[in-house]
Amino acid sequence: MLVLLLTLGVASLSGGLALLGHTERAIASTHVRAVQTAYAAEAALHLAVETIARLPSSRRWPSEGNIAALASSAHMMAVGPGETVDLDARTEDLNREALRRWPLGAGTPRWRLMGWGRLPGPAAGALPDDSFVFRVAVWVADDVMDADGIAAEDDNGLVMIRAEAFGLGGAARAVVAHVRRVEDGVRIVSWREE
Repeated sequence: MLVLLLTLGVASLSGGLALLGHTERAIASTHVRAVQTAYAAEAALHLAVETIARLPSSRRWPSEGNIAALASSAHMMAVGPGETVDLDARTEDLNREALRRWPLGAGTPRWRLMGWGRLPGPAAGALPDDSFVFRVAVWVADDVMDADGIAAEDDNGLVMIRAEAFGLGGAARAVVAHVRRVEDGVRIVSWREE
């Protein structure tokens, strides 16, 4: 009887440890995916800053220009099997939030999608699987302190950029920055993760 109880105790303990180990691996995998997705959002924001730095003036930033490295066509972005992001709906959500946060009438910032797609990186097939491939989307808008009353034009040389990255399993991260035109190019004035 004692041997049977000891055997059951050891079996219960090893089953619990196996479950704990599996849970720890799942937590670690989720954390790694979140960190990778945050870095992908930062990379997309840097692509936008580089693109804006090449434009001759800042006045039309909120309404013109695209990120050539993120050339995509459909506004429905596939992230993984059965996972998609509707970029038109996401843009509408961002603009509704802007209207709620900054009700400035005609001067309320309007987010414009300026680039989306697969984050540039290794060629297809270079990685053992597609788990490290992220999809990103980048929006630009005039800043709230530009008091010209025209959301499609920038008069103070400062715009907002929002970059979002999407990974498998619902991983998503966003970075928002204010970018200013300076004498020698473009400077990031503020940066925050959301």
